[in-house]
Amino acid sequence: MQLYQSVQSLINPSLQGLNPTNQPFQNTIFHNPYYNYSSFNSLLSISSSNYFFIYDVVNRPPLNEERTLYITRLTAHNDDNITTDIHAQLPLFFINKDRIKIPSKVEYVIRKYISRKVLKEIHSDIDVAIELCLLFTSQLSSTYFGILDGSNPEGWKSLKAKYLRNFLSLHPMTYKRVITALQYPLTKGAILECDLESIIGEKNYYYRLGKPYIGKGIVNYELKTREAKILLDKYYNNKLEEAQKNPICENLLQFYADVTLPTLEQIKKEANRLIKLEYITKKGKRLTKLNKHSRAYFKNPENLSFVEDSIAIFSYLTDNGLMIPSVGSDKSGGRIVDSFTLMPSWIRRLIKVKGKQHIECDYSCLHPNIAIALYGGSKSNLTHGDIGLALKIDANEVKIEHLSFFNKKVWQMKQSPLFEYYKQNEPKMLENIINEKHKSQYGHRITSRRLFAKEVEIMTHVTQQLNQESIYVGYVYDALFCHPKQAQRVKKVMDAVIQDYDVQTTAKLSNGKKYNPIVAQLNENKLDFDAIISPNQTIEQTTASLQINARLINYGYRIKNELLAKIQNGEQLNFVVADITYSKDYVLTDRVLKIYDILNTSAPYVMESYILDPEI
Repeated sequence: MQLYQSVQSLINPSLQGLNPTNQPFQNTIFHNPYYNYSSFNSLLSISSSNYFFIYDVVNRPPLNEERTLYITRLTAHNDDNITTDIHAQLPLFFINKDRIKIPSKVEYVIRKYISRKVLKEIHSDIDVAIELCLLFTSQLSSTYFGILDGSNPEGWKSLKAKYLRNFLSLHPMTYKRVITALQYPLTKGAILECDLESIIGEKNYYYRLGKPYIGKGIVNYELKTREAKILLDKYYNNKLEEAQKNPICENLLQFYADVTLPTLEQIKKEANRLIKLEYITKKGKRLTKLNKHSRAYFKNPENLSFVEDSIAIFSYLTDNGLMIPSVGSDKSGGRIVDSFTLMPSWIRRLIKVKGKQHIECDYSCLHPNIAIALYGGSKSNLTHGDIGLALKIDANEVKIEHLSFFNKKVWQMKQSPLFEYYKQNEPKMLENIINEKHKSQYGHRITSRRLFAKEVEIMTHVTQQLNQESIYVGYVYDALFCHPKQAQRVKKVMDAVIQDYDVQTTAKLSNGKKYNPIVAQLNENKLDFDAIISPNQTIEQTTASLQINARLINYGYRIKNELLAKIQNGEQLNFVVADITYSKDYVLTDRVLKIYDILNTSAPYVMESYILDPEI
């Protein structure tokens, strides 16, 4: 408490002695009339890769040892003993700014086995040389999670020479000498490997950890030498300055003050609930637990998403402060990366904004609709459900396939089930995309570059307009999340802005209720209402209420709109009470209507609450 007040008093002396209780503080820094936001240049913490973390909002003079290395700050670790919410609010999220995350075993091997002569080439002080090596390896720590989830199984990471030269900037040659030391031949293999493939203007060197160290885990390390600490502090000050130049990043720096992160206990409880409901991630993997087993214990582990991995990622992204939001490369269209974009989505849903469960607002089927606008397509308001209905496959399969479809090579696109749909329904668009892939200097990746760039342009415009109204929002690529009271305004702005770009789609809101993966999976699916025999069929009831398995419930925007139209036209629909069973521990009572869908005969019921809820 005294630490909090001491930090606050640096910003506003009038705050001394306030809030004697242990209640969560409401952050006042971003709205403090005595605080100069334009000069707040030390909102920094330690990174485990080339991401950057927030720890401090106190203005500081130019770097010097006393002020830089020993600023008082608060700590708040996410552990099982914490029962209250963990605030990401600044300044309550101060953690050790000198802490980095490094690959397991690396520090020991460098100290024990790397030649002292080689280390002295880096710096005359061996301890400084070792910590410079550890700073380099911290840039590869994030690859650990790509290895675990299969997104980057070989652990390679691109690191530009200019980036490394600026990062390890004691001397222009420091980064090369560090690389030489980490590639020092050891009995079990070098710590660092390089692919030695570089093409000017097209490809940088890729690096990865050597076989004995790759995928072995991550550990914390506290920097001790003055030189390493100052380098890191300088580096993150530069990253913050870069973030402040970007409208979305600047919005996020304001938004973080209102965020409350979940505790580990809350995350574990949610994991147990989702596992019972057989939750499938956006990448099509079923959520489950390792329960102290190795991955080899499971059949087809590549199709599973492990709770323990998700918690490790959450801790990696938050336990030393929130990342400073960072602008992505041209390949990603300048997409913003922060703790929330990298966080598993099922954990991110637990985040609260000003103490309330947040509402997410995202564009429906954004990239396909952008492609239609950019490449001369003809359809408007295309949805995953439309395509699923046409191809007679689940809309979730369409959604997953769309994650990579536009970034594929032409021959790979032709193997996708989506290719036939676009060939039949959007032949001009498809032809233009293929021609551009053949002619562009960026090859097959040009399509995604353009789609990402347009997405970022749209989201930047939306964010700027909201900020003008003092509305600050969380960002996850084509989605924003906010306090429930702001949700309708966010949606309205998103809908208006997207029309300015001639992209025909709309934004949709989450309903703010506890996430139900079964409902979410079915929500995109659409029914062919010409195939419905009669929405007025009588349902035979043998008990006080009908007993229905949740898998029999059919969801889709078309069914909602059609049935609403029937109700508004005065038709009487025969909804009856039913107990809908999602699992043995989760039964929902609602009224249902029986339908018949020739394309989905296994789902013959719709829920009244879904049809009548204006927020779904």
